[in-house]
Amino acid sequence: MTITFNVVLIIFQILLVLRYGEGYNLFGEAGQAYSIEIYIGRPIQKLNVIVDTGSTTLAIASYPRREHDKYFETNNSTTFEDSGMQIQAKYSQGNWVGRLVSDVVEIPSLSLPQVRANMAIITKSYKFFVNGSGWQGLLGLAYLPVGAWGDHVIVESWMDSLDARLQRPTSFELNLCGPQSVTNVTHYGNLRVLDIYSEIVSDIIFRTPILHKRWYEVGVLSIRVLTNKTEELIVNKNITTDAQNFEVDMCRKLNHQKSIVDSGTTNIRLPDALFRQVVDQLKKVVQVANTQYPSNIILDNFWDHAEAACWPEPQQWSLPWLAIDLLSAESDYQYYTLEIPPQNYMRVASAHNSSGESGTVSEFCYKLGLEAGGQETVLGYTAMEGFELLFNRSAGWIGFKTSDCGPKTRITGPYNVTHSITSSCQLITPKTDMAISIKAAQWALCVISIVAATVLIYLLAPCIKMLLVKPLPRSTQISMSQTALVDQDIT
Repeated sequence: MTITFNVVLIIFQILLVLRYGEGYNLFGEAGQAYSIEIYIGRPIQKLNVIVDTGSTTLAIASYPRREHDKYFETNNSTTFEDSGMQIQAKYSQGNWVGRLVSDVVEIPSLSLPQVRANMAIITKSYKFFVNGSGWQGLLGLAYLPVGAWGDHVIVESWMDSLDARLQRPTSFELNLCGPQSVTNVTHYGNLRVLDIYSEIVSDIIFRTPILHKRWYEVGVLSIRVLTNKTEELIVNKNITTDAQNFEVDMCRKLNHQKSIVDSGTTNIRLPDALFRQVVDQLKKVVQVANTQYPSNIILDNFWDHAEAACWPEPQQWSLPWLAIDLLSAESDYQYYTLEIPPQNYMRVASAHNSSGESGTVSEFCYKLGLEAGGQETVLGYTAMEGFELLFNRSAGWIGFKTSDCGPKTRITGPYNVTHSITSSCQLITPKTDMAISIKAAQWALCVISIVAATVLIYLLAPCIKMLLVKPLPRSTQISMSQTALVDQDIT
């Protein structure tokens, strides 16, 4: 019995190594998103692109930059096709302009056929490429309405091209693991593309609906600081029986503009007032708890996301966990909670372990993984590390489960409330997608054309009448209209 168990355990460990050891296909440095290697053109050119659920377009640098001299050389690809049409894109940080082109694209770490896909070759950019970044563009995985734009141009995504090539819809899974150790700033992860008819696993029991198929918009109901696990369980129990305990005001503020899951963003971005509220609570808990890392060491500039905090040794944080409540896809009266440890939001910014070198000192620096975001809410990869996320694009939901790699996260729930969450949090405000917007614009143009034609006919009617109708002898009757009076004065 013991031998059998040990054999099974060894096999399980080997499988984990195969999947999460040598099987990593996502990499990134501190403060940068996760990137993947792709092949473009023939002969192939190997490039690295960010895996970005916050945009749609495959966009590649086509010129050498100060940040990096590697780029896609269009003249060296025999399969390159240039439409000549100008397109552009603007992000929360930076923008670019370029041209719409197409070429053969392949991702070697995925068991997928090569596809001819639309992409943008970036010819000019502003604050888009990060200094020292090891990537040359990004692979957008969101829906069509948030792609690059131009005059009379629709840029099809790589995912849409793949679906057309396979003749069936696909989904994808992101497993972001973070750094492998406290002394290493390089983070690792995995991207898998799944056939929704055969490969979607059944153990994804926590699902949240995609409210609008543009970005991956979800219902973020609240973000809380877990000061005491036992107390939080009691509060959650109360919430299941009393909907009035649910913080509707916070929920509405979080989703006022939009709440999205964005792997291309580093931090958890909150509306300004809520950012201040959460950070102030974190600071207060640190002061009251009197941990081994006193609050006077972590200066206010750190909490305001202005400066990094550094120590001579890597830190094992005993700070509070954060809880993120998400609307459940199972019921409009149900939600569940993602619980993330301080290792997620106390991000490693740099790690220099130079112990033993004469005249040098080790330094480990951290930055806060929370930031103010104006009016929008963004769950960046800080909120995703330690979870496996399954993006079912066609069915319109995102599944969550805890990961076998990365921070030790938790998922609790589901919790029930007595009133509609989408209604009380105002998550059902109509938002038009591109197809609806185009149709609405067409109808609006039609109505405007009809109105304009009616007005024109009305104005031209007297002239047409004069041309078609034989003039009658002038009457001696005096008209009471101002126009007639003027006419009579002139005569």
